[in-house]
Amino acid sequence: MGSYADKSVVLQVDEQEVVIDALLLGMSLSPHFQQLRQWARRTPELHDFPIDYHRLQLEKWVWDHHPKGRVMDVGTLIPRRWIGPGYFSLGLGDCDCIGDSLQLPIADSSLDFALCTEVLEHVTSPKHAVAELRRALRPGGVLLASSPFAWPWHGCDDYADYWRFTHQGWRLLLEQFSEVKLTACRWTEEGLSSIDIARRFEGWGFRNETAFTTGYLVEATK
Repeated sequence: MGSYADKSVVLQVDEQEVVIDALLLGMSLSPHFQQLRQWARRTPELHDFPIDYHRLQLEKWVWDHHPKGRVMDVGTLIPRRWIGPGYFSLGLGDCDCIGDSLQLPIADSSLDFALCTEVLEHVTSPKHAVAELRRALRPGGVLLASSPFAWPWHGCDDYADYWRFTHQGWRLLLEQFSEVKLTACRWTEEGLSSIDIARRFEGWGFRNETAFTTGYLVEATK
């Protein structure tokens, strides 16, 4: 049982109490989940982030890409300072650079990496935002992006939640990039069993026609 298994976390969202069941997060038996938790514990350079399987996969994926040079992190709530010199966060709140993803205050072809993780579902025009990110990247520059797929609504009055993207939707959004790599996030063993049961009861079709993931990790090269 993990260190989070003895308590729940309570958040206040739009005047409704939301309880994150940390008990379940700490009890998954999925080996890969446990490996990622160990990685996070022994990597003190990481910023703090929710210890759930989806987010662990995302942060390890960004870490493994070793972003360097001039790196912009769009819409992040907790900056990834471990990236080092050249890194800056951009958003409408407490960020290094104040700006809108739909009109980036960044010169053309001036970035080596752009990070846009768990953001595009909150943007009114994802296609426009992606075009802005591509404009700001140098030729050969890399966009690391992600967005949830099988995930609950997580917006509020000031932070709307509009979209979910399939693998085909991602390829359409990124059609102007020269190369696109998609990685589907894994389920825990317990979650995968639950989804299979739901598929059968809710009539979502045959197993080989039912593609489900918590989200996609997307690498796109300009």
